[in-house]
Amino acid sequence: MSSSSEARYTCEIVFHRATNVPVADLNDLSSDPYVNATLTPLHNLTGDAGSPSVQSLSFRSQTSRKTLNPTFTNARWLVSGIPASGFALTLWLMDEDPGDHDDKLGRTVIPIPGSEGSVLREGWDTGEREHKIHKRHGGLRTRMNTYLARMFTRGRVRHQVRVYVSVRVLGPAPRLEGDNANRIYTLGPHIFVRHFSLLAARLASVQSLKATRLQLIGPVPSALRHRYVGFKPFVKAMFRAKGIEGMALHRALHQQHSAIYKWDKDTIWGVVEEQPGLEGEDKGRKGGDDVHFAGKVGPNNEKPDEAFARKFLDLVEYGTEGRVFTYVIMLDGQWRFTETGDEFAVQFLSKHTMHSDVSIEIAYSGEFFVRRMRETNAPRQPQPNGHTNGDAHHLDTHGVIEDDPDQDDGPSDEHASQPQDDRADPSSLPPSAYELVIDNDSGTYRPRKDLLPVLEAFLARPSNLGALGRVRALDGFDDRLKRWKEERKEEKRQARGAGTGTTAGKGKGKGKTQEVPVLRPASVSSSSSGSSSHDAGAIEAAAGDAANERAKVEEQEQQVQKAMEEDAKRAQDNQDQDPAAKEEEKEDAEPKTQS
Repeated sequence: MSSSSEARYTCEIVFHRATNVPVADLNDLSSDPYVNATLTPLHNLTGDAGSPSVQSLSFRSQTSRKTLNPTFTNARWLVSGIPASGFALTLWLMDEDPGDHDDKLGRTVIPIPGSEGSVLREGWDTGEREHKIHKRHGGLRTRMNTYLARMFTRGRVRHQVRVYVSVRVLGPAPRLEGDNANRIYTLGPHIFVRHFSLLAARLASVQSLKATRLQLIGPVPSALRHRYVGFKPFVKAMFRAKGIEGMALHRALHQQHSAIYKWDKDTIWGVVEEQPGLEGEDKGRKGGDDVHFAGKVGPNNEKPDEAFARKFLDLVEYGTEGRVFTYVIMLDGQWRFTETGDEFAVQFLSKHTMHSDVSIEIAYSGEFFVRRMRETNAPRQPQPNGHTNGDAHHLDTHGVIEDDPDQDDGPSDEHASQPQDDRADPSSLPPSAYELVIDNDSGTYRPRKDLLPVLEAFLARPSNLGALGRVRALDGFDDRLKRWKEERKEEKRQARGAGTGTTAGKGKGKGKTQEVPVLRPASVSSSSSGSSSHDAGAIEAAAGDAANERAKVEEQEQQVQKAMEEDAKRAQDNQDQDPAAKEEEKEDAEPKTQS
């Protein structure tokens, strides 16, 4: 087992490309490959399986479409807390198949640092290295397809599968204390994934349902660890997949999760641009000794990541139309959520169990919403020890954020003293104009109330949502929270119309009636009874939502690319002028002769 005194490092793992991928689709002799990797410290492989120190982390790359020689774009993974003894990287090459289970194309296990007796150290770098993928671990169908394709193409389809990976040590890992000292955790980047579920096509009149995955910067505080609550015997059987009833429930929840978080051609996968100045080894040192818990902030006072806060606000649509979201935060820092509400009436067996994919343990769960703060034009003032989580909190003697009893916690006036343009375009306001209100309203895991300040401080870290005006964590039974949720329900009814089929118009259309969707419950198994016309409409709506968001992401990427090209041109112009400038400096330095 690893010693707490063992040196620990931050490592960068990049999945570059693969060649000669097995054929999953015989019709066009191609595949939709992606990488699914699991990282496990070497000392954990022989450790006690029941020990809390036994841990692993997972990473999924973006899917490459219709190719046997994929290049994995932005497949960069930062992991910290890696012991000097190294780790094993188990890498599965998979084929995405939206209509069925994803096919296994092969597997390899890469030991790092590799050679016996060697250890990780600063500056260690493998470079882009080739690794063999063993096809015998793949599916029989893909192996048969590859064999047939090789015959049909007379050898143009090859079967020597290779994957190219690089691993380098960026620097020493931030020093953690207590239960966190021996942990490995995902340090970045901020990956976001947007799923457009066709489950909506099976719900009467529901046009689309968006599910989001968002990678938070770790480590998740060790205190945030909750196990399912086995309040009934069938619950334990469900989570453990024991017995006929338990296996049936476990399978149903897993299918619900797969339907909501479905990967297909419309799925949007992206990386939030990092803060400037975090290049090279600095990325691995981000936070350094200043990694903090429960409101403690180090002396560096990192600049809040405004880009990530803006992306979060964009994904939750700036809290408009009274949106409320159901969420789980996994132990590796992945935040999963969908919009919720009575009008959806989706008959999940358990919303939080579905989001967690029937995970026995998670970090935290509940509901959240985003709203405009009362004074959006006021600058955010630094708090004691550099904390910037709004003005409604103070630090107690233990460094834990508490609500200020003198703070007025009434509903925010979202329209007072705001220009008309700000109301029309929420994105025109800075992230500091918004607050996140998050709770522990989850019957499945029943997160502890006393850990709400820890959750709040974790989300309010500068590397996560520190750029927001405030992060406020409240108990699900809090009277203020109940009142705010009721206000949001009313706001949603006004924005979308009551669930009666018609609603009275307002403004120019006052006195008229407007048809609105009537949302009725349906189960996952009821899809066969749905009308084909509605299915087509729902699929078209989901595809439209995906196209709109994809266009938005592409526009942002084009803006970044344009800025980089302009910077490069300016740098080239400056470089071109360097010889002339040097010549002038040389002439100025020479003594002038008097005539």
